[in-house]
Amino acid sequence: QFVPVVREELVALNRQIASHAQARDLAAARSVLQTLESKGWANGHTYAAAVHALCRCGDWRSAEEALARAEKAGLFNRGAGAASGLITRTSMIRGYVECARDLGKARELLERMEKEKVLASKPNVRTANTFLRGCLILGSVNDAETLLERMTTVWAAQEDWYKTHGGKPDASTYELVVSLLCQALRYTDARQVALQGIKELGASPGSAAMFASIARAAIICGNEDAAALNLKRARKILSQEADFSEAKLSSVAGSGGKRGTQKWNRDEEKDASVADRKAARARSLEVFQSHRQREILSDIKEVEEFMAKHQVPSESSKKRKKAEVAKNPLHAGIDLENLYMRTLCFEDYGDSEESDSSSLAAQMCRRLCQKFGLESDGPMAQTVLQHFCTVLEPPKKKRKRDDQKKPPSGSPRLDLRRLFASSVAKSSESPLHLEICSGSGEWLSSQALRDPNTNWMACELRFDRSARCFQRFALRELTQAANVGIIVGDAQNALENHLKKGCCSKIFINHPEPPRQTDLDKAVELDTSGETGTEATHLLTLHFLQNSCAAVLQDEGLLTICTDNLGYGEWLLNAFASEPLSKLFQDALKGKAGKAGRISGPKSGISLRNEAPPVEICGAVYRTKGAGGSYFQRLKESEKGSRGDGAAEERYYLCLKKRSRLSGEAS
Repeated sequence: QFVPVVREELVALNRQIASHAQARDLAAARSVLQTLESKGWANGHTYAAAVHALCRCGDWRSAEEALARAEKAGLFNRGAGAASGLITRTSMIRGYVECARDLGKARELLERMEKEKVLASKPNVRTANTFLRGCLILGSVNDAETLLERMTTVWAAQEDWYKTHGGKPDASTYELVVSLLCQALRYTDARQVALQGIKELGASPGSAAMFASIARAAIICGNEDAAALNLKRARKILSQEADFSEAKLSSVAGSGGKRGTQKWNRDEEKDASVADRKAARARSLEVFQSHRQREILSDIKEVEEFMAKHQVPSESSKKRKKAEVAKNPLHAGIDLENLYMRTLCFEDYGDSEESDSSSLAAQMCRRLCQKFGLESDGPMAQTVLQHFCTVLEPPKKKRKRDDQKKPPSGSPRLDLRRLFASSVAKSSESPLHLEICSGSGEWLSSQALRDPNTNWMACELRFDRSARCFQRFALRELTQAANVGIIVGDAQNALENHLKKGCCSKIFINHPEPPRQTDLDKAVELDTSGETGTEATHLLTLHFLQNSCAAVLQDEGLLTICTDNLGYGEWLLNAFASEPLSKLFQDALKGKAGKAGRISGPKSGISLRNEAPPVEICGAVYRTKGAGGSYFQRLKESEKGSRGDGAAEERYYLCLKKRSRLSGEAS
């Protein structure tokens, strides 16, 4: 039985859901939604807040069900409800791409929104950019291009949709599409889109980054003239940015977001607390913009230094025939064929509308063509395909007479060591080190350059970061060293379903994302409950550590975890000190090395430390310049400096050894 609506209480409860979303408290958000639905009070604002909260906490299935209930009740059909519906569906698209990792669902919802008759229900540029960010994460270049074309034709044909409702592409729209095209090494198409964006909107704070990305893609493809042309444009735009005032930066289309400055109000300036908040926000924006400019400049210098090192003549690309480049993929120190053969995309994420019944090798090769720039009709693609077919076949062994009639059990698993062998019929004798959560590959690149006698494999969930990793390997000449490779996609799926057990001698997990809930115990409860509709709220679940990491790690192999979150580090320590993980792992550091930097433990003989493990034990160097930095860590350092806190970011380490099954030794 429904209770009469008390407006003040309804508004307060809706705000509570938004607050729980900010705190990532899934249980509390669910509870408030259930309360409002049981009273019959839930309105469009309720579901807008609830879907956002559920997706933010990883429970996209419950968000999908909540959206369906709201639509069935007709809450989004007209008036303010239509505007709430737009917000709710945009949040759902984000949930589909970030949590479900299913671009097909996101595409279907977006297309349904485009067919809405009520203007307020149609997608706007924020919806479009949410979908485009999904394309970037999941690597769908075709979907991004198609959407931009619809926005500039179908959406633009309806002036009220395009201008009044906000369906016109902004700077972020063009930047996202350019990033995807550069990811696929389509630098000519990317430049056309970038120029179109500048023609429509003028230069924005992201314009220099577009041309830096285009230059990087061009030089990797061997077009030095195109690289030089776009580097020049990037530097020119970046130099002009130095003259931007704060007002100009905040007013540029697409430059807002969480760090965008707010409009100043003279009456509010009289309130000291409001003025202080605004001043802090202005400082935050200034720090972010300075950091962004430094990162763009670093990208520009990376390409310039590569060109200078190889003494690339400015007119050389005009004299080189296209056919010769196709026959000789090795140019200016970059062997793309070598790198493609060690780039593994096991999964599809609904970004292909075609049903694919081909072999896994063919699917992996197709994804490299669509997402990483491998020419589908070129000889290189044929070589890569043949390589995948060979390494995915298990090595032929002589069978015993009694086993001749037995069929092979299960699907073949890939031994990563075979990717690096001189002959794929056998495994490489060099140790194989795997980094999980590799980001854009800065840490792994520095390790591979430092230790060329070891084979290094990156594993990164997001396609955009994996593509940056791929291009970083190329520019740092690791393609010729032939000791690096990339696994693109979900680490759990790759380790559990595709890799051979015991193929890694060492595993590194640097700065894993903590659970989406602030309460670690609640997060673990959800991860282990098996409740329908919930997703793992972080990567390092007990299941992943036991059935993925321990499975591919060889006996007495090492697992090193580095985090800057002390609470998460202590939770991981407790996890490893308890069964079942305590039966699989022991502390790798003993004696003097084991006592150094200990801040928690020992628990079951395992300790958490704030000093990096020695390189001779863990196999990697931490805390040296260029060995472990990332975009986000450098941003955090910049922000700390702006607050007057110059202390270095603390890091915490677990260094663990997998117990030998043969020895069965105790802690």
